Amino acid sequence: MSLGSDLETIRKEKNLSLEDIFEVTKIPVHTLISIEKDTLFKSSSESKTYLRSFVRSYAKALKIADAHILQALEATENETYDHDLIKSANPESLSEAYSVKKDKVEVESSKSIDPEDLRAETYQEEIDSSEEKIIHEEPKTSKPTVDTVNWADMSKKVYASPASSKKIGLFIIIILILGGLGSIGYFYGNDFLAMFSSDENTELANPGEDTSTSNQDLLAIPNDSTSTDEISQIDDATGASNAITLPETLTVVLYAAYDKLEPVRVTSDFNNRTNPFWMDQGEAYYFDFTDSLRIRGQYSRFLLMYNGNVINNPRQNYFDPSLNSIVLTREILSAPEYQQNSTDSFPPNLGVAAPDSIVYRIQF
Repeated sequence: MSLGSDLETIRKEKNLSLEDIFEVTKIPVHTLISIEKDTLFKSSSESKTYLRSFVRSYAKALKIADAHILQALEATENETYDHDLIKSANPESLSEAYSVKKDKVEVESSKSIDPEDLRAETYQEEIDSSEEKIIHEEPKTSKPTVDTVNWADMSKKVYASPASSKKIGLFIIIILILGGLGSIGYFYGNDFLAMFSSDENTELANPGEDTSTSNQDLLAIPNDSTSTDEISQIDDATGASNAITLPETLTVVLYAAYDKLEPVRVTSDFNNRTNPFWMDQGEAYYFDFTDSLRIRGQYSRFLLMYNGNVINNPRQNYFDPSLNSIVLTREILSAPEYQQNSTDSFPPNLGVAAPDSIVYRIQF
C-alpha cells in the first residue's frame, strides 16, 4: 500500500466521504482522488510545496498529527514508505465513528472542531520546512485561512496545460498577418493588379477583346485601286519622312469613340509598365512616349490620334502578334500625313465627332 491508499483507508474507517473532506478543506474532489490514487505528484509540474500542502490539509481533516504526515511524506519521497501512517495511528481507535456536518467536524460526540480553526497553516509550514529558502522583505501580518485560500483556483493551476497559451499566441500572430496582408491589398491593390496585367499573352483568350474588323477599316485604302504612280509617290514621301525631326516626347490620343473600354491597357516606354484604364464612351486621354507605345483592348471601340490626325487602321497595319498589341513607333508617326495639325477637321466617314475634351489620365 501507499500513502494515498492509507489516507483512503483512514477516511473510510472514520466513515467520511470525499464530499465531507471537501466541505472542510475546500480542496476539489478530483484533487482528493488524485491524492488517494498517488497521481498528484506524477501528473503535475507544480511546485512540491503546493502539492504537499494539499496532502497535509487532507491529513489534518482526518485528525492525523502533522508530525506523522510530514514523516510519511518524507518516506514517500525517499521511496521508503511502509504503511508508516497506519502504524503511527492507534489501530483500536480507527473503528470509532466520526461525522462531518456542514460547519464542523464532530469527534466522539463530546468535542467539535469549527472549520475556522482549521487554518491553512500547512502551506506556510510546508514552505518553511522545504529546502527552498525564501527571503521575505516584509513580515507577514496574517495567515490565510481555509476559507480565504482558493483551493479550486490552485487546483486549476496544478492541472493547467501550457499548450493553451501557445495556441492563443499562434492565433494572434495569424490575425496580425492577415490584417497586414489586407492593409497592403487595400492601399496597393491597384499597383499589384497593374504588375500582373503586364503579361500580354494571357489576353489572347480574353473574350472582352474584339478581334472583328475595326470601325477604323473605313479609313483603309483598297489595294486594287492603288496605281503604280501613287505607290511611287508614297515611297518618295516615305523617304522624305526620314528627314523629319519629331520632338523628343511624342503624344498620342486614345479616344473611346464607339463604346466604353473595359479596360484598355497602355504601355509606354517611359516606364515599360502596363496600366489598365476603364473609359466611358466619348472620353479621350493623352499618352506620352519616346520611341514606342503599346495599346491592347477592344480595338473596334476606340480611335488613335496623333497631332489631330486619326491614325489609319492601326489594328491591321500596326498590330504585333508577339506582343498581342498595337505598337506605335516614332517611325510610324514620322509619316507626312501625320505632320500637319488637323484639329480643325475630323473625317466624316468615321460616324463620330471629334472628342469634346482630352485629358492626361496618367503621366509617366
